[in-house]
Amino acid sequence: MNTTLAAKPILKWAGGKQAIAEYLAAQFPSPTAVYFEPFVGGGSVLVAVGPKRAIVADMNEWLIDTYLAIREDWERVASILDGMRNTKSEYLRIRAIQPSTLDLFQRAAHLVYLNKTCFRGLFRVNQRNQFNVPYGGYDRRYYDRDNFEAFAAALKHVQVFCCDFELSIADAVARDFIYFDPPYYKLGGYSDFNRYTRLQFREKDHIRLAAVCRELDRKGVRWAVSNSDTAFVKTLFKGYRMSCVANRREINLRSQDRDISELLITNY
Repeated sequence: MNTTLAAKPILKWAGGKQAIAEYLAAQFPSPTAVYFEPFVGGGSVLVAVGPKRAIVADMNEWLIDTYLAIREDWERVASILDGMRNTKSEYLRIRAIQPSTLDLFQRAAHLVYLNKTCFRGLFRVNQRNQFNVPYGGYDRRYYDRDNFEAFAAALKHVQVFCCDFELSIADAVARDFIYFDPPYYKLGGYSDFNRYTRLQFREKDHIRLAAVCRELDRKGVRWAVSNSDTAFVKTLFKGYRMSCVANRREINLRSQDRDISELLITNY
């Protein structure tokens, strides 16, 4: 393998920042003691930043378990994926298996497999926390060996947790930096998608996030927040620097709806 290969996300994730990850990383302050990302999602910003020390989190337990498995033994996950067939019958069989009944590495392989073969690479669960996306019928490989290895290497010095965003940043101090990328406040249509877990991120959670950011500001902790370009979000973060960023939402069914403008809000 080329050891200089830059890692890329191993999953497609709704709301992912892969198209603008490098741009965002260039806007962040440097250097920092610890990089925090409480809504890590697909991890595109994390690998673009490439921090020496990081603490990341997400409320999606299956996602976090997958990252832990890749970091511990990516080749084992790859080996399981090599034996999985891309057919509708196999997809439905895999989809019906509860992740909690599997060991860590099988659980990770199942998520990668479903992500690469389901409709539009969407992760969605119902209120019983069951993955329920239909089969996509795509002829694509599940993973790239070099990228699996690079992604695992990128996670070596990263602490990974499944928890609420407030818990994940509890130890942040003035020399640290936090990037918040929550499920966006509603815009309408597929841009509102936030069923990554059984519990959704609602208006009260956006209010809580803004309050946390103001408290961090008083402590001297630098942060950046990505969110929808809406009056509600602008009101929550009134007084902070805001810039518009062009992005794409590949999850939208209609191509004309994929280009959006979102906010990058900072306190530095």
